[in-house]
Amino acid sequence: MSQIVCAAAIPTCRRQRALRRSGTAAIRVVHTRVDAPRVGARCSRIPDDGGVLTTEVTVFGGQVAEVLGRTLGTDLVGVYFVGSVALGGYVPGESDIDIAAVTNSALTDLQKQRIASDVVDVSVTCPARGLEFTLYRREIVGSRPVGADFEVNANGGPRMPTAVHLDATVEHGFWYVLDRAIAHRSGLAISGPPAPGIFADVPRSTLLEAMSESMAWHRAHEKATLHSVLNACRAWRFAAENVLGSKLDGAAWARVRWPDTGLIDAAVGLRRGDDAVLDASAVDSLLSAVATRLREAAASEPHSQR
Repeated sequence: MSQIVCAAAIPTCRRQRALRRSGTAAIRVVHTRVDAPRVGARCSRIPDDGGVLTTEVTVFGGQVAEVLGRTLGTDLVGVYFVGSVALGGYVPGESDIDIAAVTNSALTDLQKQRIASDVVDVSVTCPARGLEFTLYRREIVGSRPVGADFEVNANGGPRMPTAVHLDATVEHGFWYVLDRAIAHRSGLAISGPPAPGIFADVPRSTLLEAMSESMAWHRAHEKATLHSVLNACRAWRFAAENVLGSKLDGAAWARVRWPDTGLIDAAVGLRRGDDAVLDASAVDSLLSAVATRLREAAASEPHSQR
C-alpha cells in the first residue's frame, strides 16, 4: 500500500494546479457501449453519448470502482466520471481523470486511510496525467453544498503529485461545489444509479459564488497559468448563458468576445502541449473582468434563488 501523507503536510489546494501542464488537442472518440465492471449487483452502463470517452478510460474507471467495492461493499452507492471526461473536454493521455464516488455511511478514520491508500495505489495505472478522486456521503451530495464536505480526497498518477486530504473543513469548498454540479448535470455512471438521482443540482446562485471564489483564488495563487484563463472563460460563459461546459468549450466561446484573443489562444495552445507564454497582467485583466461579470450575474438573481 502507498504511504499516505497527512493533509496538513501538503498544500491545501486540492487541484495542485500550479504544477499542471497539459498537452495535445482534444480528440473526440466514437466508441461502442462498454459494460463497466460490476460492484455488487448495482453496476450501470456508461452511456454511449458520443462524448470524449476512450476504452482505456472506461477500463480505468472500472478498476477504481472495483477497489472501492472491495473496501466499502454494499455501502458503496455509485462511482462517477466528472470533470473533463463527463463534459467532453478530455484530452487522451494529457487530461486528469476526475472521479466522484458516493457511500451511504460516514467513514471511520481507518476506513478513510485505507480508501485513500487504495486509490493512490490504483492511480499509477491511470491512462491520463493522473486521477483526482473524491468520496462523499449520500446524504451530503443529496443536498445543497455548504463547503468541501467530502469523506476522502486523494489525487495521484503517473505525472501528478500524490496528495491526500481527509479533513474537508480545511479545504477550499468551491472546487467541490463545481464538481458536484458537474456530477448532477453531466456525470457518467461507472457503477450505481444515474448521477442526477444521487447528486442534487446546485443552484445558480451558489455556482456563481463558487466561481467568484475561484477567480479570487486564481488571482492570489496563479498569476498566469492556463488553468486561470480557461477557468475564467468557463465561468464567464456560465454567468452569461448558464452553461456549465468544459474549459475548452468555454475558451472557444470567450475567444469571440474577449478583445485579447492572443491570450486565449496561448492558454489553449498550452493546454494542447504547445509552447506559449501568458502575460500575467493580461491574465489578471481577464480574471478581474470575469469576477465583475460574476458579481453582476449574482446581483441579478431573484432573491428567492439566492
